[in-house]
Amino acid sequence: MIITKIVISIIIAFVISQTIKSIDNYRRTGKLDLISFFLQNGGMPSSHTATSVALSISILIETGFSYFFIICALFTAIVVNDSMKVRLETGEEAKVLNIIIEKEKILHKKLTERVGHTPQEVLVGVIVGVTSSFIVYIL
Repeated sequence: MIITKIVISIIIAFVISQTIKSIDNYRRTGKLDLISFFLQNGGMPSSHTATSVALSISILIETGFSYFFIICALFTAIVVNDSMKVRLETGEEAKVLNIIIEKEKILHKKLTERVGHTPQEVLVGVIVGVTSSFIVYIL
């Protein structure tokens, strides 16, 4: 039952965050793409953060301040750092390269610009992750 609750909290965090992204994407583009529901990177909120936080909080609830929790918390810190710094910077570089590609008329596929997250998107991911874990363990 322990593993089931942990997995359920992670799934709920993923579904909530991807649903919010899909609704936001639909409002901006008018298109509803179910494939991107599962594969969409970047945007509000960070589903990577939400699922990592859900795992960490679930492990904390189940095991207390244990080695398992410390490992999960470190993993979550790496995920958050990657999404806010490394991947966000990659997206900024893609914007510049797309301008050069368009200006120089280089025949190249446009690069994806939304691959990272702002601090606000990560914060909402944290909130979704914490909330999903508490929902599973309170109900």
